[in-house]
Amino acid sequence: AISFIRGAGIVNKKKMVITKFLLIALVPPLVSVLSSGCLREQDLLLGQYYCSDVNIDSSTQSAVGCTGGLVNVTCFVAPNLTLCSSATGDSFTKQIPCRDVKGRRYNYYVAVILSLFLGMFGVDRFYLGYPAIGLVKLCTFGFFLVGQLVDFLLILLQYVGPADRSDYYVPYYGPVMMQINTTSQSLYQTCA
Repeated sequence: AISFIRGAGIVNKKKMVITKFLLIALVPPLVSVLSSGCLREQDLLLGQYYCSDVNIDSSTQSAVGCTGGLVNVTCFVAPNLTLCSSATGDSFTKQIPCRDVKGRRYNYYVAVILSLFLGMFGVDRFYLGYPAIGLVKLCTFGFFLVGQLVDFLLILLQYVGPADRSDYYVPYYGPVMMQINTTSQSLYQTCA
């Protein structure tokens, strides 16, 4: 009987945490809508707006106007919703992430093939702009082939990219790995 009561207490605590979370996440947008009759851009939830497609540059396979990893797109509010900033009507501009291919284009497929077949000689690292590591791999036969395997996996999973911090040249809808990090702050940013 004691363990059952303790278990019920845990369930009640979980319900209380979920209720607090829902109040924190949902009440501020509802209060702003009820008090003014319109929504602010940051209060719009997913599904209450849609964004236009990004223009793709055929030479770089990246979004046109991509600077610093962000590009501006025009978004439109769903029918029967009103924005508080009515100067733009039912549309607003939002920044979304994009692949920033700067200057020289480093092809992902070329890097993977070089790493697979010529990685023991450091050609993959020379290609990506890391001459010191490439020279060490050349002199040590790819760190005795262990370094070649490790580098092949790192390049294949896109953990190692070009030295100039640009993104790989990959077709826009091609195989791009994105690392997603979450923190306690990101939870509140997506929910609030």
